[in-house]
Amino acid sequence: MHLAKLSNANNATEEKKFHPDPVEIKNAKQVLKSFGKAFFSLKIYPSINPSVQKSIDTFAKDLKEFLNVYRHLKINIQEFSFTYKGETVFQDEEKKRSLPFLLFKDGMRELIFYKGLDEKEIQDFLRVIKEGSELPPEDSDLVNSLWEKDFAHIRYFALDEFLESEIGQENNKIYVKIDQNKFSEGKISFSPEDRIELYKRRMALGFHSSKDENGPDDDRITDNLVLPSHITSINEEEIPEVKTMVSESRAAARLNELVNLLFEILSLEERYDRFVAILSVLNQCYLEIVHKSDFALALFLLNRIQELRQSLSSELSENKKSLERFLQDVKTERSVSRLTKLFLDKRIKNFESFFQYLKFLGPNTIPLLGEIWEHSEDTLLREKASDFLQEFGKKNLNALIRIAKNDRLALSREVIAILGRLGERSVILHLEKFSQHEDKSIRLATIHALKKIEDESVNKLLMELINDPYSEVRALAAQSLKYYGNKATFDQVMEFAKRKDFKKRSKAEKKALLKFLAKSQSEEAYSLLGSFLKKWTIFSTNLQNEIRLSAVYALEAMANPKAAKILKEGTRLRNKTIREACRLSLMRLTL
Repeated sequence: MHLAKLSNANNATEEKKFHPDPVEIKNAKQVLKSFGKAFFSLKIYPSINPSVQKSIDTFAKDLKEFLNVYRHLKINIQEFSFTYKGETVFQDEEKKRSLPFLLFKDGMRELIFYKGLDEKEIQDFLRVIKEGSELPPEDSDLVNSLWEKDFAHIRYFALDEFLESEIGQENNKIYVKIDQNKFSEGKISFSPEDRIELYKRRMALGFHSSKDENGPDDDRITDNLVLPSHITSINEEEIPEVKTMVSESRAAARLNELVNLLFEILSLEERYDRFVAILSVLNQCYLEIVHKSDFALALFLLNRIQELRQSLSSELSENKKSLERFLQDVKTERSVSRLTKLFLDKRIKNFESFFQYLKFLGPNTIPLLGEIWEHSEDTLLREKASDFLQEFGKKNLNALIRIAKNDRLALSREVIAILGRLGERSVILHLEKFSQHEDKSIRLATIHALKKIEDESVNKLLMELINDPYSEVRALAAQSLKYYGNKATFDQVMEFAKRKDFKKRSKAEKKALLKFLAKSQSEEAYSLLGSFLKKWTIFSTNLQNEIRLSAVYALEAMANPKAAKILKEGTRLRNKTIREACRLSLMRLTL
C-alpha cells in the first residue's frame, strides 16, 4: 500500500493546472453519489436487504464504467467533501454521518480506484468502510483496516503523522523511581535522565520556560512554566461545539445511570404505591429521552420494561399491569404525534435507531411513516418507510388506508402500490374504492396493483375500468385482464369486440381485448378473429386495419394449427399490409 505525506498547498497548486472535461467531472460526481448511497444503505439496512445489493450494484456499475474510460479515479479527500481535479464532486457536512469526514479524520487524503476492479473487491471495500464507521472514534482506524485488506486495485495516501502510531514505532515510557519515605519531605528528586525526558515531553506539548533556550540543565525544571494559548488543533470556532458535545455526553451518561438505578429499584419494590411512584419517575425520564431523540436509549428502556414485566411473579399482578399500561401508553396517538413533530422539525439524526424504535411501537406508527415517506427527500429513507408501511399494513389494513387522502395523491399511490405488493384477496375491496377515484393517476395505480393479485374477482373491476373516459386507463385495464376460464367475463369481452364502436378504441385496447379472447381457444374466438381478418371494404380505413392487425396478433398468440390455418388464408387477402403481417406471423410460428 502506498503511504505518503501530502501537502495541501501542493495539491491545490497541482489541481489548478488542470482544466477538466465537464463530462468527466459529471461522471465522477455520479460515481461519488453512488458511493455515498451504497455506504449509507449499508449503514441503515441489513446486508440481505435488496436495497443494499441494488445500491452496491449501482456503485460498481458506475465505477467500472468510469474506469473503462478514464482508467483510474483519483479522489482528493477534504474534511467534508471529495474533490476530483479541483472540482467538488461530493459534499456532506453532517459530521456524524459524513463519508468524507469518516476518511479524513483518520488521516486519509487521497483515494484511488484503478481499472480491473471487480465487484468482490468493491463489496469488501464498502464493508470495511461500514465496519469502521460503526466503531467508536477512538477505536476506528480505516487506514489500518484498508492496509490489512491490501486491495489490488484500490490505493490510498494518508498523512504520516496519522500513521506514526500504526507502523510499529514505540512510545518511550517515563519510569520514575519514587522513594515513598521521601514523601514526608514534600519533594521528589528526578535523575538527569528523568529531567531530559520531561523536557522533551514538555516541548512536544508546547510548554516552555525562561530557560528552555539553554536546554534542560536547569535544576528547577518545573519553574516558570508558561502554558501556550493552544496545545491542540482545536480552533476557537470549534470550542462551543466541543463544549456542547461534552455537555450532551455528560447529560446522557447521567440519564443512563438514572434509568438503570430506577430499574434496580423497581425490580426490588413490591409495594404497589411505591412501585407506581417510581414508574412515574421513569416515565418522565422516558419522555426526556424521546424529546432528545435518543431512540437507542428509548428502545433500551422499553425492552427493560418488557423484561421486568415478564420477571415479576404472579403475586405482583398489579405491578405487572402498571408496566403493561406503560407500554400501551407509548403507542398511543398522542405519543406518535410527538415523534411526528420531532421528524418534521428535523431533530432526528440517527434514523437507524429511530426505525428500530418504530418497529417496537408497531402499526400505530403508520401515520408517522406516511409523513416520513411524503416529506423525506432521501430515497433510501422513503424506501425504508415504505417497507415498514407494508409490514405494518398487513397487521392493520384500515390504518394504512386512512393515510391515503384526496389531498395526498403521491402518498395515496404509494399505499395502492403497497396493497398490490401484499397481493392478498382482502385488499381487493379497498382497491375497488380507489378504482372509482376522480384522479386518473389513482385509477392507473389501482390497475397496476390489481395486476399483481391472482384472483378472478379482479377481472370484474378491470371490466368496469374498460369503460373509463381515458383511453390510457382503458388500455391498461384491458392489458391487465387474466383468463381464468370464466364464461361471464369472456362473453362480456366478446360483446365489446362486436360493437360498432370497437374500431374507434385505441390500438392498444383492441390488441389486448382480442388477445384475451384468443386465450380461450374457443370456437367463438376463432370465428370472430377470422371474420375480422377477412373483413374488407373498398375504402379500408386505418381503424379497420388496426382491428385486422390486432386479429393477426391474437391468432399468433394462439399458436396452434387452427390459428395457423386462418393466418395462411390471410396471406391470400387483397390488402398487402395484412398479407405481409400474416406471412410474418406464420414464419414466427414455424421457428
